[in-house]
Amino acid sequence: MTNKLDRWIEEKLQDTASPKHIITPSKSVKNMPYRKKNHHNNRHNRNFRPQRQNEGVKIIPFGGLDEVGKNMMAIEYRGDIIIIDMGFQFPEEDMLGIDYVIPDISYLEKNIHKIRGVIITHGHLDHTGAIPYILPRLNFPKLYATKLTMGLIQKRIEEFGIQKDTIMRVVNPDDTLKLGAFTCSFFRVNHSIPDGVGVIVDTPHGTIVHSGDFKFDPTPADQKQADYDRIADLGHKKKATILFSDSTNALKPGRTMSEKTIGETLDKIIGLTPGRIIIASFSSLIGRIQQILASAEKWKRKVFVSGRSLVDNMAIAEKLGYLKIKPGLIHDIRHAEKSPPKDALILTTGSQGESVSALTRISLNDHKDIKIRKGDTVIISATPIVGNERAIFTVIDNLSKLGAKVIYNKIMDVHTSGHGYQEDLKMMLDFVRPGYFAPIHGQYHMRAAHADLALEVGVDPRNIFMINNGDILEMRQGRVTVAKEKVETNYILVDGLGMGDIGSRTIFERQILAENGVLVVGLKIHKKTKQLLGPIHIEAHGFVYLDESDEVLKELISHAKKHYEKLLQKHQKPGIRNIKDYMIKALDKETHKLIERRPLIVPVITEV
Repeated sequence: MTNKLDRWIEEKLQDTASPKHIITPSKSVKNMPYRKKNHHNNRHNRNFRPQRQNEGVKIIPFGGLDEVGKNMMAIEYRGDIIIIDMGFQFPEEDMLGIDYVIPDISYLEKNIHKIRGVIITHGHLDHTGAIPYILPRLNFPKLYATKLTMGLIQKRIEEFGIQKDTIMRVVNPDDTLKLGAFTCSFFRVNHSIPDGVGVIVDTPHGTIVHSGDFKFDPTPADQKQADYDRIADLGHKKKATILFSDSTNALKPGRTMSEKTIGETLDKIIGLTPGRIIIASFSSLIGRIQQILASAEKWKRKVFVSGRSLVDNMAIAEKLGYLKIKPGLIHDIRHAEKSPPKDALILTTGSQGESVSALTRISLNDHKDIKIRKGDTVIISATPIVGNERAIFTVIDNLSKLGAKVIYNKIMDVHTSGHGYQEDLKMMLDFVRPGYFAPIHGQYHMRAAHADLALEVGVDPRNIFMINNGDILEMRQGRVTVAKEKVETNYILVDGLGMGDIGSRTIFERQILAENGVLVVGLKIHKKTKQLLGPIHIEAHGFVYLDESDEVLKELISHAKKHYEKLLQKHQKPGIRNIKDYMIKALDKETHKLIERRPLIVPVITEV
């Protein structure tokens, strides 16, 4: 017999039509068709200033254009540089053992004396995560961010112990900053975290607009809409020279679903569910968390929170006034199991299937405070980040095996993106009406789709730039061109306490180790004559099936001895490095002949 929740889900699944959300801006921006402008004619450009030298404004992306994440851009004019965002990227599948990837700032280190400040658009780690790694290397330039964004940054700065050296300045969306030759102002945007802004940079040669991450939401969770009038002024009054705009969802048609719709769906589930509810979400989704807390209060459920980042972010957001928590609503997670199922709601991290997250530990029956019971309902209120799909579905399978009902986006609308779909992106283009356009924040195919949208709204194809990390755009008297030179932008890998000390060779060796195992080859040789002293010893790990290993290793030892003798015939007293290189190449060929595998070969030579 189905319960009320099951019947409601069936009804929702039958109703596949979702309403269109229509944004109605103020009268000043209604019915403004995109009109091509001649931005080369600077007599009509209020921001144009006569050029005194043949030196333009340089715009340099250091990340975010060849990947999703690692967002960072610099703007330079003569002796001044400002930076927008300092994010990191989570490692790709082949980056074994790597924690994060951060931008290569070699160019900025050479120009530290020019840096006037760092502007952060919002509080997500792909825009803030590299701050503790990069800031010290740039002699701690001032950070500028809105209140919630700065609160999240401050927590991370304190974790790294660099708060005494870090200068943080909170800005409001209405503020204007004068940083060297640049005048910077802001416009509020909707995103999946409150307090996000786009940035307007007025320069001696034109106006640069950086959208940050955005969507247009008519009913956002925090009830603060985007600054439609201010964005439209960029195309109507300021004559924006170039727009850099978020491309994450450029392949998705329509508009991004409103947070209000998600809140209503979650509220319905919470009200109809007869048993305990566990909701996993991003710890930065403060608006979503507020919706869940409001529903828990409405349906008289106690809330238990699991996950350090979630606890920390909720505390920061409440302290700064972005989260309202009724006294007595939140309870100690250690008491969750004692609460009657119909009265309990557990908020947790782990919506991406992270190996050490609370939800993953719950799914493995390894969480010290929470054990899945038959009748529990688990809601995963997040969309998988590319590359995390397998981990998430493993968690879903494990939860199902333990008796939980799992609801996620393929079943119901329990999450919406913070990034604009195609109609949102076209609206930004139509409002700003830039003379030039460069899609950012996304892999190449995402940015290419965004470029197609720009063509639809009338941007001249000659004025659309598909640049990559390290390319330099030059802006002179309202004209933008691609410079011939480039800036070096290698991947800087963070592994534990190490930063930038993991090279391609190390990653290559880890890949070999993961795929084919390792052979450790031990040789004892005479220090002077280099003759072998005793038999060669080979130890294998993850290399070959146990029953076959003895025969294979015997053959390899025999081949190793022959190859070493050949080496001594060619070189009477080879060096240790030469011996190692020779044995690696020789045994690599032999292992491939024997079993078509190429393990990592590690010679260990003892001189006596």
